[in-house]
Amino acid sequence: MDEWLYLIREITGWLVLTAAAIPSAYLAFLALGALLPYRRGKKDGTHKKIAVVIPAHNETLLIETTVTKARQQDYPAEAYCIYVIADNCSDDTAEKAERAGARVLVRADNPGKGQGLNEAFNNLLAEDWDAFLVIDADTEMHPQALSKVSDALNDGAAATQLFYGVLNPNDTMRTVAMEFALSSFNGLRPRGKAPFGISSGIFGNGFCLSRKVLTEVPYLAHSIVEDLEYHLRLLDAGFKVRFIDEAWVKAQMPITAKQAESQRVRWERGRMQMIKAHAGRLLGKAFRGNLTAFEAFMDVVMPPVSALAMLIIIAAVVGTWPVRIGALTTLAMLVVHYGLASLKYGSISGLVRIAFYLPWYIVWKTWIVVSSLVKQRTLGWVRTKRHDENKEVEKSS
Repeated sequence: MDEWLYLIREITGWLVLTAAAIPSAYLAFLALGALLPYRRGKKDGTHKKIAVVIPAHNETLLIETTVTKARQQDYPAEAYCIYVIADNCSDDTAEKAERAGARVLVRADNPGKGQGLNEAFNNLLAEDWDAFLVIDADTEMHPQALSKVSDALNDGAAATQLFYGVLNPNDTMRTVAMEFALSSFNGLRPRGKAPFGISSGIFGNGFCLSRKVLTEVPYLAHSIVEDLEYHLRLLDAGFKVRFIDEAWVKAQMPITAKQAESQRVRWERGRMQMIKAHAGRLLGKAFRGNLTAFEAFMDVVMPPVSALAMLIIIAAVVGTWPVRIGALTTLAMLVVHYGLASLKYGSISGLVRIAFYLPWYIVWKTWIVVSSLVKQRTLGWVRTKRHDENKEVEKSS
């Protein structure tokens, strides 16, 4: 009986550990890749004409600031414009954006970020713009953002992705946790891919598409995670996205549990939809030797670090001593990855603070992933509250 129990523990432990070790090893590989040099843009004295496109739905509190700061780029004024999509707004987003100096597209039907972007791109393609940089309505851009994007386009990049970080990392422990997470997801991971010529992916904020890309691959992505959906379409068409971390975009993040849960449920539900729709197809192409399909498959199925941590804990508790040693090794790979990510794209103070908050964050994030599978099955583009709006209103009154 004891031998059977030992065997069951060992098999169960190794199975659970393997599920955590494969993605953890991939993250460790990307951490090593991030230490290698990668291709930068080319300065040739020319400036691409870039339209900065800002999808906005009821963003009255922040849209003026976003437009104003976007107009302060260290870039020739005649070589760029700010184009706001006021998508089915019930407030004065359009008026404030126009007052701040933006061109405005007002939409009154067919709501959705993907739908709005597609309409805006079609309008702008009728003009002479070379490329289109998308930022969110609560975002600040690095002053050199357009210059770095233009350099990459002049160097042959068809699409680019700026590092996308957190504008308010010190507001609450949740924003500290978001900085910790995005330092990996939006920073170290695409940086680790860059030396190998792997497409960085599109993160929904701070991505730029050239005229050639949009002409050949229209922005017909209307899912909850339209950025991930469109990136898969780009890969199918043979295009790759080049990562740029010499400049950034940073956005406001949710500060309360309720605000954060709304956002995370949508993201996780959208990712589950992408797994269901594309994972099998990509894995089949990967088995036939398509490396790009394998890279895309890993991005689609990569579990959140909270899930990896839970698997490692389960393996260590259930498994035998060899499994526990493997669990420690797997944990070390995650520590190296996230430690380097925080050092490069986050902060030391945030890394120290998150160490005490991490157990609760793992439990909360795991609950979000599980609950996203069973609730809110129909999800549209719902604006996430990323700041204390009551305080903002008080300040402005």
